[in-house]
Amino acid sequence: MKSPKITMLILIFLGLITMISLPAFADVYRRTSENDVIYLTDNNEGENYELLAIEPVIQDEQLISAKQKIDISSGGFKKLNFAIFKDEIRHAAEENNIDINLIHAIISVESDYNPKAVSSKGAVGLMQLMPATAKRFGVVDSFNPYQNIHGGARYLAYLLKTFNNDKRLAVAAYNSGEQSVIKYGVKIPPYRETITYVSRVSHLILM
Repeated sequence: MKSPKITMLILIFLGLITMISLPAFADVYRRTSENDVIYLTDNNEGENYELLAIEPVIQDEQLISAKQKIDISSGGFKKLNFAIFKDEIRHAAEENNIDINLIHAIISVESDYNPKAVSSKGAVGLMQLMPATAKRFGVVDSFNPYQNIHGGARYLAYLLKTFNNDKRLAVAAYNSGEQSVIKYGVKIPPYRETITYVSRVSHLILM
């Protein structure tokens, strides 16, 4: 039978291995007592605690993690169709100084080039504009391909400018809203839908 001291050393060793091999999933707070004893917690229990480490947000190369891996072979990835609505998309890309492939990728993932597409959340048309977004960017008829594409392109241009031309952040914001990206420290929000969305668009245009 192992002694308590040896058992404790083994537990400490296993704990260190776990800490090294697994990412943190919560903010960590620290408090030092009058006896110089350090207390660590994931719950901010009062003003005596200071923030030691911030919960990481899934980002960039971590987009497809072990728990959120996307099977590209069967994950519903679509292809770009440069033959359909080519003039409208080209005009919108030139007018807003956007990569034409980015607009194609957004349309492909959002609606599969269906101008009559309507989502369960109320997003409409080729670039799946929500009513408030359509109004914000001057779209009167979201079912009109020309208006929808140009309105979506104006929104994309705004997002690219907001996030310093970072395509991944702009695409994430297109899906979840710019406030979500800002909320998570100007990083891709750790939402499964948004992570999948950014991965699909990235796959299409190889950002």
